[in-house]
Amino acid sequence: MTDQIHFTIKPEHLAVLGKISGVTLSPVSPFRYGKETDTAAGIAQLAALGICDTGGTIAADKKDAVSALALAEAFTRIYLTTPQRVIEYLAYFAPDGKMVGMTNDNGMQLITFPAPNNAMLELVRQTIGVSRYRSIPFDAKLNRAETLVFSAMIDLQRKEMLRKFADGKVAGRIAVSEKEVLEMLRMPPGNIRWLSSAFTDLFRQERIPKAGATAGIFASLAAKGLITTTGKDYSLSDQAVILARNHLMPSMYLTLTSGKGQSSGKTNIAGFSCIISGIHDLLYIDYNADDIELEAVSSVTIHEYVKTFLTDRSVLSAMDRIPAAPAAAGTKERHFCPQCGSSLKPGLKFCSQCGAKIN
Repeated sequence: MTDQIHFTIKPEHLAVLGKISGVTLSPVSPFRYGKETDTAAGIAQLAALGICDTGGTIAADKKDAVSALALAEAFTRIYLTTPQRVIEYLAYFAPDGKMVGMTNDNGMQLITFPAPNNAMLELVRQTIGVSRYRSIPFDAKLNRAETLVFSAMIDLQRKEMLRKFADGKVAGRIAVSEKEVLEMLRMPPGNIRWLSSAFTDLFRQERIPKAGATAGIFASLAAKGLITTTGKDYSLSDQAVILARNHLMPSMYLTLTSGKGQSSGKTNIAGFSCIISGIHDLLYIDYNADDIELEAVSSVTIHEYVKTFLTDRSVLSAMDRIPAAPAAAGTKERHFCPQCGSSLKPGLKFCSQCGAKIN
């Protein structure tokens, strides 16, 4: 068994490692993102850490790790926010099968070779749990504007529930106005306690709806059975009220992003986000351009997705073909992949053989 190699460097030294790696960097190599300009000073500091000698020759025990990072053809990034800490881990996959892990450790980059993917998978399992149970069935396909308005309405209902909970009272369904919804969307992005803030952060390039321009959005949400309308006020549907109740206190936020470099220099991207309020309350978020899918899922489903993108190279290789062909109209569940014909595991949104997205 190969012993793991560990070394820690400053982010700005990534570019120096790229320069002394002796190979042409791939489109997804992390060495493209360092900002070090003084190569000589960088080499001196790397030499002091035992990563190279004073002439810039990579140490023999570090060479495989550095080459794999320089030539990486794909990566998977796990970003997990918990009440105690933020975990950021990247696995880089080289063409020869080697894998290198990179962990953000208080701003420093801890590089581990071979990649500790199984250890990261176990950390995710212990953090979010592994249960096949989900508290409610929920599945909605929205655009970004609808998602922002809907999440703001969820938050306004949650606020009412939290206030009544603090007073020892039972909260009822509330009716809200356009003004209240737009005020909720002014919450600064990045606060995972509020779904609208989390979505504003995810869709930060998306313009938040303006006053007087939401009538069509509310009408669309009503047509999808997510809200009801009474005059100029709006309320959540029964199913949406339950969703608000079950996500009363989000505790964690997980984002998985995988990228596959292309010969054109571009990178094909796939992934998802998940808001976690408990072991049985997880809201899966899949977004592609203006198409958003929200789904209540089990923790074991998220664990399987993470496992697939951390350990199954065939899925990463198949990202050359993203996006996959859409499913036929009216098809809810597929037993065989429309791309390669392989048998599908129940509940998975990506084929475990070719990586095609299953609609």
